[in-house]
Amino acid sequence: MKYDSQISELKNLLPTAKSVLIALPVGADIDKLAAALALFLVLEASGKEVTVVSDDTITVGQSHLFGVDHISKNLPSGQGGNLTLTLEGVASSNGTIPALEKLDWYAQNNNLNLVFHVIAGQMFRPSRIVSHYQGSGFNLNFVVGAANLDSLGSIYKQNSDSFSGVHIVNIDNQGNTGFGTTNILDTNASSISDIMANLIIDLGLNLDADAASNLLTGIFDATNNLSDPRISADTYMVVANLLRAGGKKPFDSSSASLTAGAQGRPATPQAPRPDLSALIPPELPLVSEMSTQPVAEFTPIPIESGPIESGFTTPPVVSQPAGNNRPSPEERPVQEGVVSETIEPEWLTPKIFKGTSLG
Repeated sequence: MKYDSQISELKNLLPTAKSVLIALPVGADIDKLAAALALFLVLEASGKEVTVVSDDTITVGQSHLFGVDHISKNLPSGQGGNLTLTLEGVASSNGTIPALEKLDWYAQNNNLNLVFHVIAGQMFRPSRIVSHYQGSGFNLNFVVGAANLDSLGSIYKQNSDSFSGVHIVNIDNQGNTGFGTTNILDTNASSISDIMANLIIDLGLNLDADAASNLLTGIFDATNNLSDPRISADTYMVVANLLRAGGKKPFDSSSASLTAGAQGRPATPQAPRPDLSALIPPELPLVSEMSTQPVAEFTPIPIESGPIESGFTTPPVVSQPAGNNRPSPEERPVQEGVVSETIEPEWLTPKIFKGTSLG
């Protein structure tokens, strides 16, 4: 278990947590979105009520991730939690309430009455009373890829109470303030999807094919198709486990027209094909035009018809006598040579050659 030491408390809280919030920072990339959505899918499959929020608008380039349609820009209303009534303008700078002695409450018919016992001679008059739900009913908050809570944008600014008094799980691989109750920070990890894959396994959650495909997409996007120097043997093990879970590697459309992009080398685009139409002489018809021309019918002229032109006659065919099939010397192959039919007598007489230098 890679992160077992960091998640001991989280392991105890997760089984009883019914409502879970997953928050993304402003400007989240594919890696962060893929990791958050993979967590959403496995938690929802385990029976949790899961809400994924982001201050950004989803783009077309992110729409291929599984579960992307569940990302919301706002926290759900009426989620529950503790109702808090804020009475403004009655507390001093040191946190005390000088005019208030105690607080009682009692029910009357369908109403709840709050009784503020004011010290004699003091004035207790709130300038405004504001009601809101503290914690919004979430049992666990996962913050994925955020350096701090302010980087969540309006998700945190407009719902700061939803992050107060709740166990926050902070997951990141970059510089981080460690704002979570549980901090899973791994700066050696090549991607947040790499961390999330290990975390899901460490928590005993089941990875399905869609969640595994999201994590593969995040890993490949963050590491430039596994070419990042931070890639380690552990990353390849994670990729192998995700593939075994049924995950699909992302398709890189640019690799179809590049020569070496998939291997992490600088990709070289194929050179455009030259236009050779300018080399065709203008007087020659195009192939499309030639195919439309009628083809003249050819009528062979038989040999028996006599002379084709005036002054030309067909030469007669001379037949050889039967049995005389031996070729003449002129018809024999050159390499065999031409042999005379009669042997000269002097050819068989021994020849004696004498040099002029012998006396």
